[in-house]
Amino acid sequence: MQRIGHLLPATSLGADRWTAQICAPVQVETAHPGARASLPEIQYGPGLAPSHTVELERGADQLAQAGVDGIVWHGTSAGLDGAAHARAVARVIERTAGVRASTVTLGQLDLLAREGIHSLALITAGSERAAGRLADTYLAAGLRIASVTALGLATPREAAELPVAKVRRVLLDADTADAQCLVVAGTELPVAPVAALVEREVGKPVHDGARVAVRTGLDLLGLDVEAPSWGALFTGGVHAGVCCDSH
Repeated sequence: MQRIGHLLPATSLGADRWTAQICAPVQVETAHPGARASLPEIQYGPGLAPSHTVELERGADQLAQAGVDGIVWHGTSAGLDGAAHARAVARVIERTAGVRASTVTLGQLDLLAREGIHSLALITAGSERAAGRLADTYLAAGLRIASVTALGLATPREAAELPVAKVRRVLLDADTADAQCLVVAGTELPVAPVAALVEREVGKPVHDGARVAVRTGLDLLGLDVEAPSWGALFTGGVHAGVCCDSH
């Protein structure tokens, strides 16, 4: 059995909600141990403070002891602080655990590149300020932001408990004609249950952090999942590149 390690922010409520369900077709072959790390959501820059590195090392060591074969960092701080920060996080995890590692941000950027997507509608549960920092990360990667939607929710719990019908409405309202993909930053909003439906309605892919984390973890292990009810990320399409040096 192969093991995907999920390293989660201490405040995360939604990141690990869908993993077992999405991976049901290969559940006999995979396990999904998790660990948590207390890192600030916004660190302002690519560098990692010593205290942050210690937290990542602690979580990575727990997962290494669980015998994982790859690790995904679910934190959105990497998106707020850019791809260089995401690579720094992945390197710390790899050095500590001795296995390949990636982040939601790296997986997201690679998916967009491999799918040939150049413009996106960006949605975040957080503030307009956070949305601006997220947009900077995508702009730095050469992508165009067709629209930005910031829900202004104050806590991860608020985002995780948003009704899925409301989430569907948010996604539909965020779409624009020149956006090639809907990108939902973060892992808390319950996008997974409505992703496939929204993709059919708008005729374009939906990438949310929680499902991208699962996709990236599967790619680390060279696994595939045919689970169309969970959207195009799990229907044998283009998968993420996951190496922390891929940008």
